[in-house]
Amino acid sequence: MKNISVAMAVYNGEKFIEKQLDSILSQLKEGDEIIISYDESTDRSYEIIKDYEKRYDQVKVYANPGSGLFSNFENAIDKCQKDYIFICDQDDLWTEDKRQRVVDDFARYDCGMVIHNLVHIDSEDQIISEDFFTMYSIDSNLIKNFLKPRYSGCCTAFTKELKDVILPIPRGVGAYDHWIGMVGQCFSKVYFDKHVLLLHRLHGENVTVTSRRKLTTVLRVRADLLACLIKRKITGKTRKNK
Repeated sequence: MKNISVAMAVYNGEKFIEKQLDSILSQLKEGDEIIISYDESTDRSYEIIKDYEKRYDQVKVYANPGSGLFSNFENAIDKCQKDYIFICDQDDLWTEDKRQRVVDDFARYDCGMVIHNLVHIDSEDQIISEDFFTMYSIDSNLIKNFLKPRYSGCCTAFTKELKDVILPIPRGVGAYDHWIGMVGQCFSKVYFDKHVLLLHRLHGENVTVTSRRKLTTVLRVRADLLACLIKRKITGKTRKNK
C-alpha cells in the first residue's frame, strides 16, 4: 500500500485549522503522516497543533527555521517521507474521498504529479463559486501555465522522487505553487483531475495575492522562473547531487 505525507504550513491559523485537520485525519490510512511546519504566530495556532500532535501519532510538528510562506512550505515538504506528498493549507477542507482518489490517480495514470479541482467556500463553509477548472479554463497547456499560472498548491500532490527536484524552492519565482507546478510539468507527467476534491476557504485573511502586479515585475519573475527551470533541467542539480 502506498502512503501519503501531508505538508501543511501554519501561521495564525487558529480559526479554521481544527476543521481542516479533522477533515484530513478522518481519511488517512495507517502509515500516513501530517507534517506541520509552524511559523511563530500571535494566536493559539501552536497550542492547537501541539495538542493534535499529542493525540495523533500521525501528526508531527516542526518549527520553521526561516520565516515566511516559502520557507514554511519548504520545511514541511523537506520533512515528508512517504510515497506521495500532498500540499495543504491550514484553513481549507478536504472532501472525504480526496486521499484515495489522488492516490488512485497516481497509479492509474502513472504520473509524478496530480493537480485536482476545487470550489471556494466562505467562513461558514458555504460554497460561493463554480469549480476552479471551469472558472479559469485549467488544463495542461505548458505555455499558458507558464505565462498565466493557475496552479494552486493546496490542489497539488507529487511523488517523493519529485521532491528532490522541487527543493530548494527559488525565492525569485513569484509564487511557490507556480514553481511546483512548472517543475511537475517540466520534469514529469502531470494528471489534471477535474473532480472537486477541496473546499478552498476565502475569508479575508488568505495569503493568496489578488492584486495586479506591474508588467515589469511579472516579466522579471517569469524570467527568473525560466532561468531556474533551465538550470535544474540542464545541470540536473537536485539536492541529491549538489
